[in-house]
Amino acid sequence: MADLDKLSRLRDALNVPTAASPADMETDIWDEDYCCNYSADGTKLLDAENFPDEVKVRGGVRVICDGVFSFQDYMAEDVPLGQKVPDDDRVSWLDKVSLPSGLTHIGREAFKECGWLKSLRLPSSLEIIGDSAFELCWSLGQIGCPASLLSIGESAFSECYSLRKVRLDSALEVIGPYAFAYCESLEEINLPSGLVSIGEDAFLGCRKLRRIMVKPGMKKRFAGMLPANLSRYIKEA
Repeated sequence: MADLDKLSRLRDALNVPTAASPADMETDIWDEDYCCNYSADGTKLLDAENFPDEVKVRGGVRVICDGVFSFQDYMAEDVPLGQKVPDDDRVSWLDKVSLPSGLTHIGREAFKECGWLKSLRLPSSLEIIGDSAFELCWSLGQIGCPASLLSIGESAFSECYSLRKVRLDSALEVIGPYAFAYCESLEEINLPSGLVSIGEDAFLGCRKLRRIMVKPGMKKRFAGMLPANLSRYIKEA
């Protein structure tokens, strides 16, 4: 019964929409201090219209919608609109954000290419990190995932080149494909006992990863979930 309850909770959390709907945008509320748009009921952060470098997300927000702070081509300096933006210039301006307690969902690509974002405190209420949510946040040095977190989406932290250490907590059930791919500085990660799925190539290109920590008695189980080149680094503690 407990396993069914966990699966039901995960299913319900994954079914919460994170895209800003047309209805949301028609009735949005403007936050002049941080240049952000919120839903009329205050539960969604819909957009950051002028892409500020610092944001304090309002209390009561439960969902940061898809792509809110992600890089957009018009943000590139000295690159005419319509021309391809070089990879080195693809960086959002956000470098500091404060997230409220009660936040449950970070949408897909919400912080993608926020290259100046160095640190982030995830609230204890967070349940879902969406696909590519922090992809190419190349200054992010470490992350601690709260006990409420159920799922880390596909490519969620892919190409976070400065990420050295990740702390995952007990509720986590799913690590998506390529979730930490090409985190070239990642040296250590722990895998919680309740984890039921590690997606394909979740740690592809993590060339410094040498410590994969699991609970006593769990080494064999996780060895079957990881490729051979990584399973040899599993340690029980």
